[in-house]
Amino acid sequence: MRIIATAGHVDHGKSSLVQALTGTDPDRWEEEKRRGLTIDLGFAFTQIAVQQIGFIDVPGHVRFLRNMLAGIGGIDACMFVVAANEGWKPQTEEHLRILDALGITQGVIVLTKTDLVDADALALTLDSVGHHVRSTFLEAAPVVQVSIHDSATLDTLRNTISDLIASLPPVINTHRPRIWVDRSFAAKGSGTVITGTLTGSSLSVGDELLVQPTNIVVKVRGIQSNGVSLDKLEAGNRCALNLTGIDHLDINRGDVLVVAGQWLGTNKFDASLKVLESIEHAVSKRGSYMMYVGSREIKVVLHTIGSTSIQNGETGFIRVVLPDMIPLVPGDRFILRESGRDETIGGGELLDIQPTLRSSKARPNKEILRLIAERGWVQLQQLHLLAGRNVDISEVEQALDGWVTTNNNLAEVSKEVMALIDTSKDLGVDVASLSVYQRLVLPTLTNVTVREGRARGADANDVASHPMVKQFADAGCTPPDSASTDKAIVRQLVQRGLLVHCDELYFHSSAIDTAITAARQLLVANPQGFTVAQFREHLGVSRKYALPLINHLDTTGFTRRRDDVRIAGAKL
Repeated sequence: MRIIATAGHVDHGKSSLVQALTGTDPDRWEEEKRRGLTIDLGFAFTQIAVQQIGFIDVPGHVRFLRNMLAGIGGIDACMFVVAANEGWKPQTEEHLRILDALGITQGVIVLTKTDLVDADALALTLDSVGHHVRSTFLEAAPVVQVSIHDSATLDTLRNTISDLIASLPPVINTHRPRIWVDRSFAAKGSGTVITGTLTGSSLSVGDELLVQPTNIVVKVRGIQSNGVSLDKLEAGNRCALNLTGIDHLDINRGDVLVVAGQWLGTNKFDASLKVLESIEHAVSKRGSYMMYVGSREIKVVLHTIGSTSIQNGETGFIRVVLPDMIPLVPGDRFILRESGRDETIGGGELLDIQPTLRSSKARPNKEILRLIAERGWVQLQQLHLLAGRNVDISEVEQALDGWVTTNNNLAEVSKEVMALIDTSKDLGVDVASLSVYQRLVLPTLTNVTVREGRARGADANDVASHPMVKQFADAGCTPPDSASTDKAIVRQLVQRGLLVHCDELYFHSSAIDTAITAARQLLVANPQGFTVAQFREHLGVSRKYALPLINHLDTTGFTRRRDDVRIAGAKL
């Protein structure tokens, strides 16, 4: 099943369109039918060609925007509705900006009520729609003109939807199911029932789940999808789950169902935020903010990262503090609104679900090496949870007995161990007295032997006096090609801290000191930052040597990249 949500201004015919396509009236409440106005989420199903499709009908009125936001998390595409007789309206614009900010990439534009306008008025509406969707994900979307009273136009829309569904990427299986609850009720004779969209992995009757953030354990008693009872449901489907172990009043819209142990709960994360151009002010920590992620509405505290504010139309970074622990992953999308102004601020993407640095020092992204570098040592299973996916060993620099770390950190800990061994002389170091990380590096130290629980050096002094040390020291910032050196000796010299691994090259530790001094001098002369070319010229070396050195300074915190220049890092 693929999930399509409607979007568009109030009374532009979204619900009528869904009913015409599916035969199901998505308006569930008597008040909705009486007022002709969708208030809450509606759901309907149909089959087009061979594909099962679930429609989520969202309210178009601004007063029910929170309900609209609860319905569009986890959709595959949108059916963007504009009435030909009314044209582009304020909520049309806001819905488009919200979908764009959520990273929705696929959709079809539907002009409804075309039977109510003449050709000239229809052409004007088409031009207006084309203008408004320019530079958005709908810029190249197909446009279908529809009247619900004309079956031929509905057939054209069905064919267009079929083509759209065929172009969608396959449903991603992360082997970790998650359901954001959008409805909860008590079914007569069955008990508690929730509805939502299953993502990540399959679910079966009898599976045990954890409700977040309340941490209530429940069991799946029954599964329905598209009105059919199932023993097992695959990811990507709308579903209703009959749950045992919980009252329907204790699970609500915005709660999350996951498998215990497969997710990290978080009440603080770092994210990117793209601020809408349409707002007339910058975004800062001052304000009362509501965040919408999945089907959940949350009052949050916001801190900007790297600057005091983010201007309208710009993308920046924020740290968000939540009142509860909820299961999130990097890549989750969200919408941010400001309560005081009652306006949508923008949207963004989660980058780090458990940041370790203060917001003033954080530089969030989704890179695996950053996650590891900021933590020093991470258990591989924990890294999978932090990344929100199974990380391949090829993506990390060092993997040791279920732990991962960086080359730099391995070298630092190796240096610590060698210093302890050198100090111990012939007595050696009691392995039990070493830290977990120090014990992990012992097998990598080729000039160390471990016997009877004690680690001793094996000709360590010979390594330090090896002619290669002088060769690299004399070469300065233009070291010899590592392919022409003895790799075993190089590895030992790195472990001793005499050589430093920078990208594909190895530099003597004194060359690193030279590079740090050069960066410091360049920043005195160029307070706004210096380029790689300036760094290269200052050192008098080619780009081949300058780039690994400046990358090393970035990694170790002496410098930091901003656009095309380097500025001072935390250690400089």
